[in-house]
Order: sequence, then structure tokens, then C-alpha cells
Amino acid sequence: MSEDQTNPAPEDNDSLQAWMDRAKRAHELVEAVDLDKVVKHDTEEVDKLNSVTGALADLSDGKEITHVEGVDEVVESLDPAAERKVQLLSQMAAVGWSDRLGRVLFIEGGNTSLKPVELIPHRKGLPEYDICIAPEQAVGNGNFALFISANGVFSASVSEPTSKHHWRISRSQPYESVQQLLKTIIQFGQVGEDNR
Repeated sequence: MSEDQTNPAPEDNDSLQAWMDRAKRAHELVEAVDLDKVVKHDTEEVDKLNSVTGALADLSDGKEITHVEGVDEVVESLDPAAERKVQLLSQMAAVGWSDRLGRVLFIEGGNTSLKPVELIPHRKGLPEYDICIAPEQAVGNGNFALFISANGVFSASVSEPTSKHHWRISRSQPYESVQQLLKTIIQFGQVGEDNR
């Protein structure tokens, strides 16, 4: 490791924050290495592991590591599913639906509220999806949501108690463009007897 990449060790009377910062940096360096690629003897990843090993040794000697060549320059690209999810979330936020993302519309006795989809203890009855968005309205009691996948939108509901019921899909529609997706979400978001 070159001299310009390290700083002298902090004094023995370091603050707890300094130790935490070094631990965080060590974690970042370890996370930057794809161990599956190392096991497969990927040359670039093995070189990265060697650089990280040296940097971790310097950290354990108390040096502050500001830059590790071949590691800190690497920009991680998202896998296609994660990238699609980020794009969908961005599109939903752009049209003002951020408050409905990751939520379901809960209706009980005429009272409505939004709650996180994570509060439903299962996904039984649902196909694979990227994001969930609460509709603006629905008819009946239970939990209502719109689910968006790579190329389709579907509306689904699950009755209370959710632990005893599976999700039930009421409508689905493929889409080929952002405009078609948004139109379908608006249409499905007004869930009523005539839309089921």
C-alpha cells in the first residue's frame, strides 16, 4: 500500500467514534469483495481481495485508510431486477404516489387507512412482483393493494385475519410502456364493484 493511501495511527486516547469509524471502514472494504467470484478464481476479484487484505492489516495497525486502489473506484451496478425496482419507485414518486408505495389500503367498517405491506404476514397467492402500491379506494373490508412486476400490474386483496386467508387477485393487466403502466395503476387504483 502506498504511503499516500494511509494516515498515521490515531493516538491511544482515541474517541469511541474514531474506533467506530475504523470498524465501519473495515466493513465497507469487506463488503466490496464478491467472495463467490474469489472462489471461482476471478482474477479481478482476487486482486481486489489482496488489496482489501492489505488495507485491513493497516486498519488493524491503527492506520486510517482513505483510499484502496481497485476497490474504492468500483461502482457497483445493480442487477436487472433491482434496477427495474429503482426505476419503478422513481416513476411512482415522480407522479406523486410516494406516500402509497409499499403500503396497502386497509378498510374495516367503513374506516380506511394505509399500512405497510410488511404487516401482512405472508405473500401466499401473489405472483412475483417488484413493488406494491396502495389503491386510492376499494369496496369491502380487508387489505387492498396493487402489485407491479416487470411487465404487469395486478390488484389483489386479503381478508382479515390475514393469517387465515391468502391473497386473492381480482384483476391483472400487462403493460409495455410507462404511460400504459400509469394508466393501468390509475384505473386499478379506483377499485370498485365495476372494476373487479
